[in-house]
Amino acid sequence: MLRDDGDIVKEAALSLVPLLAEQAARTDEERRLTASTVSALRESGLFALGTPRADGGHGARVRAAVEVCEALAHGCAASSWIVGIAYGGNLFASQLASAERAQIWAHDPGAFVCGTANASGTVRRTGGGWVLSGRWPYLSGIHHASWALLGFDWTDDSGAPQRGMALVPASALSIEDVWRTAGMRGTGSDTAVVEEISVPDSRVVSLSAMAEGEYRRRHPDEPRVIFHLSINLPLVATAVGIAAATLHRVVGAVRGGKRVVSPLHALVAEAPSHQVNVADAATLIDSARLHLLRAADEVDAAAAAGRMPPLTDRARLRMDAAHAMQCARRAVGLLLDTAGAGSFVNGSVLERAWRDIETASRHAALSIHTSREIYGRALFGAPLPPSPAL
Repeated sequence: MLRDDGDIVKEAALSLVPLLAEQAARTDEERRLTASTVSALRESGLFALGTPRADGGHGARVRAAVEVCEALAHGCAASSWIVGIAYGGNLFASQLASAERAQIWAHDPGAFVCGTANASGTVRRTGGGWVLSGRWPYLSGIHHASWALLGFDWTDDSGAPQRGMALVPASALSIEDVWRTAGMRGTGSDTAVVEEISVPDSRVVSLSAMAEGEYRRRHPDEPRVIFHLSINLPLVATAVGIAAATLHRVVGAVRGGKRVVSPLHALVAEAPSHQVNVADAATLIDSARLHLLRAADEVDAAAAAGRMPPLTDRARLRMDAAHAMQCARRAVGLLLDTAGAGSFVNGSVLERAWRDIETASRHAALSIHTSREIYGRALFGAPLPPSPAL
């Protein structure tokens, strides 16, 4: 298993880029990762980035996961996204008691957990647990995960609203094939369907308890996730990787002598308008990466110290993530202006990059509109509703 070393896991990710790139078109067409891709990611240990070292995984910091996902996106955005999902799912599952963690990883340290914190379906209380039924949409990685976390709401004894996730074996789910999208097709983010599945309290992760440090007290030697942002940053890294890979391809084509249809210049490289365009795109990508890495480092520091950052800092970190996502999307748009209409040929690498980033950047958890409102309210000291998502 990989050591807790960011350079080593990044090297492992980079070594897979050629294979992922070779499989990317098929992944997009089949709307899930190919068997070759899944095998390579599993064997490299990248599905175990978020698995605790005590359970045979890597126990990676958020920064390492961010760097891995950016690197993987140079080959296949969907593969990068699923590794990010596996990282976040395993982080959440690692909050459970050791006996429950053993059920996940004792016989397969490469197993990963997918899921959603969004409450769905119906739930009723039973003795010592819950019974869940319903549909949980957009479970990226559900075709490859061994377990899933399904979000649900409840009211505690004091009448306060609570949100958590119930851990269920993927084999207990039915899957509706509904993920037919313009971009990020290969994530296979289909809908999970559950009918009357019982989940004991020992397999429920409470977002409030996680934020309050309850799980850290259970596992004091493991700097773990303490709030939801830990799972979102690697997904932003996918977008940054898409943008960086697009920059590399467009600049390479221009340096190779790409011609321009213009009465002023013969080559794209000679046109000041394209020079400025690419410079702006490169700067946007740098800005995205800087915001992303700053956020990752702050989340890692907070987790290591076992502290919850104040609300204003959490709002800024959320804004960092959303801003980075927007910078990456804008950069790709500028680069395609320079690359031209030929970029949009069906099935081309640049056309897929455009579809993928336009889709990924609109993930609800990374909405720039919501993040701006939350950050502005926090800066003004305006009231915000109590929510574990903040």
